[in-house]
Amino acid sequence: MSAVAEHEEGLAVPHEAAVRRRGPALAAFRCLARRRRLILASALGFPPAFYLLLLGVLAARFGHMPNYVTPYDWFDNVLRIIHGTRSVADMVPIILDEWLLEIGYMDFDYGHGIAEWSLSIIPHKLVVLALIGALVGVNVALLAEQNPVGTAARQCANAARSGILASLGTLCASLTSVTLFSVACCATPTWVASLTVLGLGTSTAFAIEPFGPVAALAGIAVLMLSAWLIARDGGMAPDAEAARREKEAAPC
Repeated sequence: MSAVAEHEEGLAVPHEAAVRRRGPALAAFRCLARRRRLILASALGFPPAFYLLLLGVLAARFGHMPNYVTPYDWFDNVLRIIHGTRSVADMVPIILDEWLLEIGYMDFDYGHGIAEWSLSIIPHKLVVLALIGALVGVNVALLAEQNPVGTAARQCANAARSGILASLGTLCASLTSVTLFSVACCATPTWVASLTVLGLGTSTAFAIEPFGPVAALAGIAVLMLSAWLIARDGGMAPDAEAARREKEAAPC
């Protein structure tokens, strides 16, 4: 073997080791780039799908379909808040609570009618739901690109772990992004009203209401953890063509 060949062989070993170390991360990023349409569709489709599911649960729970929809001029209301509120500390929470759309059921047995329940759509919570949908799409994209690694028992354990973490994170983050009004929950528009609809006691629901932001952040963190664990496990093989090009480009 010539001296040049021995030199090239000696450089190839550490370069291949570096490619293997970078392989899972590079494969994950390339996977997300290839599946960007899936992630975008999940981000845009999750909020309406979630609200439609919630409306179905409300209709089944109370026994009637919504009979009114009230849109609000969100942009004009925000401008009025900015113009009429001097303190930014007061302005921001007021804007965040401003409604975009209200859907509910009005009971007209009492005079001009009483809203028995209503679902309010708020812009910043739509953004949170879109983020949740994007993270769900990231998890699905990584799982779709995963190659079998290890024994069948390990593959089943990894799949179960990913499913549990993704479901738990989605549930925690999405339920806390709801603004629901219900006469059964002291007529207070809040995210815990959705828990009372599911059967949780009113006193218990209001006891955990202050922990809503913490639960939302925890849910998003769990979704991110699930995606990181999928990428870390090395189930996605590195891009062979990219690795070959890097090896050819290495200095002799």
